[in-house]
Amino acid sequence: MEDPSSRPELAAVQDNVNTAVTGCFPAMTATLGGKLLQPMPNSYEAQLYRFKSTKCRAFLQDREAVSTNLPRLLPDGIPYAANFVSFEQLRECGALSETRQNEVSITADDLRLLYEARCLDQDLPPSWQREMRFMELISAKCKGSFFCLPESGFGVCSAEALAAVLSRNNRYSVLDLSGNRLRDDGARFIAQLIEQNRSLVHIDVASNDIGHVGGVLILRALLENNTVISLDIGARAGVNGNHIGIPGAEAIGEVLRSNEVLARLNVSSNGLGAGGVAFIASALENNCSLTRVNLSSNDLGFDGARALASALEVAHVTHWELPRNRLEDQGGACLLDALAAAIRNGHDVVEYLDLDDNALGERSSEALGKVLSSSAALTTLRLTGNPLAAGLKAISTGLQENRSVTSLFLSKCSLDSTGAAALGAALCVNYTLHQLDLSNNRVKDAGAVELAKGLAVNKGLTKCNVSSNRIGHTGGLEMAKAVQKNRTLRYLSLRRNVMQEATGEAISDSLRTNKTLELLDVAYNDFSYVCAMAIERALERNKASNKVLLVPKLQANIDALAPKEKDLDRAGEDIEVEKRMMRDRGEELLRRSEEARVVSEKLRREIADLERVFEKARAVSDAAENLFRATEDRVTNSLTEIKMKRANIDARIQQEKDRTDRFHREMEKIRRQIKHLEEAENERLAPLLREMEGSERDRTQEMIDAKFQGEKLAALELRQKELQIASSRRSKNK
Repeated sequence: MEDPSSRPELAAVQDNVNTAVTGCFPAMTATLGGKLLQPMPNSYEAQLYRFKSTKCRAFLQDREAVSTNLPRLLPDGIPYAANFVSFEQLRECGALSETRQNEVSITADDLRLLYEARCLDQDLPPSWQREMRFMELISAKCKGSFFCLPESGFGVCSAEALAAVLSRNNRYSVLDLSGNRLRDDGARFIAQLIEQNRSLVHIDVASNDIGHVGGVLILRALLENNTVISLDIGARAGVNGNHIGIPGAEAIGEVLRSNEVLARLNVSSNGLGAGGVAFIASALENNCSLTRVNLSSNDLGFDGARALASALEVAHVTHWELPRNRLEDQGGACLLDALAAAIRNGHDVVEYLDLDDNALGERSSEALGKVLSSSAALTTLRLTGNPLAAGLKAISTGLQENRSVTSLFLSKCSLDSTGAAALGAALCVNYTLHQLDLSNNRVKDAGAVELAKGLAVNKGLTKCNVSSNRIGHTGGLEMAKAVQKNRTLRYLSLRRNVMQEATGEAISDSLRTNKTLELLDVAYNDFSYVCAMAIERALERNKASNKVLLVPKLQANIDALAPKEKDLDRAGEDIEVEKRMMRDRGEELLRRSEEARVVSEKLRREIADLERVFEKARAVSDAAENLFRATEDRVTNSLTEIKMKRANIDARIQQEKDRTDRFHREMEKIRRQIKHLEEAENERLAPLLREMEGSERDRTQEMIDAKFQGEKLAALELRQKELQIASSRRSKNK
């Protein structure tokens, strides 16, 4: 609470306010920048602080904060109370004080800047009345740590002004600008704000007509930020949705690979497709911080489901929102089989799974049954709008073994009496399910009878919706008997069925013994007014009795928690120590992030160079591929010609073989003739050859003798030369 010594004073009372109100408050003049503003009728500053807005709301200005903060809205009821008590009494009793979390940390200069930018975006001339309404809007929507101005007509100029204002403001941690018209140019300024601000933890820019250019800028700004843990860049209902497409999905992949703080991401209705979600799925394999992902209405199809399935075994995402993605039965089965395999391998982390309106069928139901039978983490499962009639038995079988799911939504699932019977059997043994939605199906009387059997013995279900199921008198009677026996159900919807007045009387009679049911919706049934009022009175009685029993139960809980108060204090002290350590670590991380930014910039340049090289290589590859195709065509034609030539050559070879055989036979005949001739010549020339051999031996002996004589002669000549040399030396010595 605010200190009474700060003495807040009423700064504005408009002419149309009750005279008794103005009389009870002392006449005060507003201050701006520490100077008193004289009550001049034409002074803009005096009007800003001395009058309230056109909605007859008054502002309260703190003298000590006048130079920094806007005056805050006067609490409701104070103008009326001023008719009876004085201003001093209101201040002393604390009626004018507010907690710090309701303070508005916007200065008058910031207000003027935002208002003028908004007028430029809307092409409106500035006026006193509009500025007062804008001031009231800021005072109501920008309190404490929340800066929430959704659907406020902001455009590019407003985005630039917001970036200038919030880049130097560290009070706000939540920024909500959804439903405006920032577009890509405005997203550029939001990206600059993300890079500079170190207090924002949640940013919502959904439905701002942001394309892939602005989306990439915002996402890459997260590479320079280590405080934003939640980003909503999806789309709301309407025509102003974002459309970041595949380039935006690629930027998300880059962020998830390097950012270690982002925990929540909403990119619904952004036209990512299977190609875009592949970038996200590949990045999830290396990310440990992201826990909640909303990919609804992105036309993922079977290929997108297959891409997500590859990441389920390693991703740490606990909340998956995938409605309206046209997964169909094949894609749903692929995704759920991967989830079941991950659970079997010990990676059981998925707690929330939304697969509404995806045309899932029997195969998906069988895979879902495996997930339910093995998962211990899944708590909420949404299957609305899927034709699961043939697969309800598999889901019910898995539900019988499951002990974690608390909420199951099966609205508009073509559920018939057979499926209702399977669910009724599951309710007989499953006591962990708390909420079950079976609305808008075809349960009818036969299915309602089976469901009633499960409700009668169930000890966990607190909310059940079977509206719009064509349940008649027979089914209604069984439901009444189930209500009479059930002791945990708090809410039951039977609206838009075909029950009769006798059914209503049976339900009314069952409420005489049921003390827990507090809300029973039987609208659009053929019940009489007397019957409806009896049901209403019974429900009011149950509410009152449960409220009386709630106080002792809460007191018992308080008494049980009292000994833990000291532990809580110690934990608070430990948290403070941790906060100081985190601040120190934050400074260290900022320094490291700056170093990482330099490295990442260098890597980006290298990546850009590699991309250029890749483009050149791809061009060369395309040319080579074209050349290969042309060469392949030529080779095919050549092979055809060669085959024809081979056939001709084979024929000629056969002819040549025949000719060769004839030639061999003739050669063999000639060889035999030659052999006979050789034998005859050998016999005739044998004496001559023997004579020639003797002559050859004689000639060889003569050659050996001649060689010996030549060697002997050479030795004599050498001896002669030696003697000549010796004689010449003796003559010289003499």
